[in-house]
Amino acid sequence: MSEEVPSLDFSTLPPVQQGSSRPAEWAIALSHLGPKKSEAFISVVTVLSILGVLVGVAVLNAVIAVMTGFEVDLRDKILGANSHIVVLRYGGHIIDYEGVADEIRSIDGVEGVAPFVYSEMMIRSALGTEGIIFKGYSIEEGGDVTHLRGDLVNGPDGELTTDEQRTELFGSLTELVVDPTGESDPLPGIFIGRELMHNLQVQPGDTVQVINPLGGGAGLMGMPTPTVRAYRVAGVFYSGMYEYDTKWTYVVNAEAQKFLKLGDTVTGLEIRVDDIDNVEAISAEIEEKVGYPHYARHWKNLNAKLFEALKLEKFVMGLILGMIVVVAGLAIVITLTMLVLTKGREIAILKAMGATKGSILRIFFLEGAIIGIVGTAIGTVLGLIICEILSEYGYPLETDVYYLSELPVVVEPANVLTIAVGTVLVCFLATIYPAYRASSLDPVEGLRYE
Repeated sequence: MSEEVPSLDFSTLPPVQQGSSRPAEWAIALSHLGPKKSEAFISVVTVLSILGVLVGVAVLNAVIAVMTGFEVDLRDKILGANSHIVVLRYGGHIIDYEGVADEIRSIDGVEGVAPFVYSEMMIRSALGTEGIIFKGYSIEEGGDVTHLRGDLVNGPDGELTTDEQRTELFGSLTELVVDPTGESDPLPGIFIGRELMHNLQVQPGDTVQVINPLGGGAGLMGMPTPTVRAYRVAGVFYSGMYEYDTKWTYVVNAEAQKFLKLGDTVTGLEIRVDDIDNVEAISAEIEEKVGYPHYARHWKNLNAKLFEALKLEKFVMGLILGMIVVVAGLAIVITLTMLVLTKGREIAILKAMGATKGSILRIFFLEGAIIGIVGTAIGTVLGLIICEILSEYGYPLETDVYYLSELPVVVEPANVLTIAVGTVLVCFLATIYPAYRASSLDPVEGLRYE
């Protein structure tokens, strides 16, 4: 008695295409992923796979944009209080600093050069004492190198609200500051940070004493004797960096040179360039131009450890959140593996009709690619929408903790592209095993139990 031939349903197969088989492969891949009542579970898993990719990409884009925003904000604050490049001298202070500055100004890419004086001292008021950075500043040229002028927030007449007020107060540091009460003589002015103002419990117009512990030389029994000089708080700045707002103070260069007995020398030269990412090349050119014993340091190597830590933190956070995409990739493996198991008969028929192993591979690669590309595209758009909402409306932060009023968001195209390419690659890798299983299916085995 002859064995009964199984009845096969060809309704789910696309019509045979003449010429290239690529349209047929696309049609078969789309039909496998489409919703079917008889395979509702597979359809649900397919949707969940797309959602997994979507959520992973959206979250990754939003978090990386926020972390990049913190990094950029921190960099801007550091470069606001400091110059891009600093030129110093081995063994002491720069003597002919005006000649050295002229040589540096002739270099392409240099936008500003300003001499400065730097020392560590102490400051005291009637209600407090703090260690400080005592910095001599060039009012004529320093405003082109750092953001001190724009960071001024308070003066003797109260809060500064316009650029004109800040510029006027900035220039007044070269003059003696008059006592608002009229009870004492005018004194040299000093700018202090807002946090230092709170620690010392002073206001603009109040008197403070700056103490140089070693300024008086050796005293009795060889012990160093300090020198003390009175200053009047001419203004208060706010940089947004706690370390600067609690430690840094500014006076004019001539006053710092006089107090430190430096004569006509300075500690170094501050330099601003037109491209902060090109500081290595400009720094090397400066060293070659001015020669030994001068040397240059730029913002990248001065803050190398800090920015390396930030990059490592961003990388680790991206790696952790990237596990969402990996889980979505595993869901793709499950989806395609179940498709191989449920579509064994169709695969066998396709092979019997002349479909090659490469065609079967491409069908399942296309299915994984569709899931990955659709999820990545929608997730990228959703992530950018989230970033735009955060940037437009802001997420308020506690300023006493973060020194930021709202969450910073910076979207870098390179990061978005890296996340998209990495996600599609993960989805592609997830299709390799199921596609190989499908292409290796023996037509006889696929039809044996039908």
